[in-house]
Amino acid sequence: MYYQIIGDNNDYIAVVWRFAEGKPLIENIFLPCPRKQLMAKIKREYSAINTTERKIPRGIARQLTEVYSGMKISFDYSLLNLAKLTEFSARVLKQACKIPRGKVATYSGLAAKIGSPGAARPVGTALANNPFPLVIPCHRVVRTDGSLGGFGGGVKMKKELLSREGVASDNKDRISTEYF
Repeated sequence: MYYQIIGDNNDYIAVVWRFAEGKPLIENIFLPCPRKQLMAKIKREYSAINTTERKIPRGIARQLTEVYSGMKISFDYSLLNLAKLTEFSARVLKQACKIPRGKVATYSGLAAKIGSPGAARPVGTALANNPFPLVIPCHRVVRTDGSLGGFGGGVKMKKELLSREGVASDNKDRISTEYF
């Protein structure tokens, strides 16, 4: 297993990956934070990881930088290791991938789309445990009232990511219905 830390200044993103069937398979994407914190997270969660950083092939590092900056990208989801997820979490994350850039969905709406109406909280839990943030856009899921809800990188980062994608919030951090 390998890792790469991508970025500069304090906006570093990390990707943990391995080769499978001749192509890179992403195990985890870590949201931006200082490099030292990323290294500590990687070592804590992947104790057997190769200690030498290795660049991930296929332009994936560039794509992660682009999606973080708000650009629209076309990503090959077969490069994500979804096999480690529960069936429910995989359904939630696959549905979250369908939320277009510049739009949002609600936790309850996502639950209904996967055939589990009333499962807004479990949907939120699945999104909170998303090992592929940015690529699987859990930041595009908000509460029914338009408020932002939670996010692994914090509400401020969620708001920034949405803003970079053209989704504005009001002075109470609520998303207008025009983005749903």
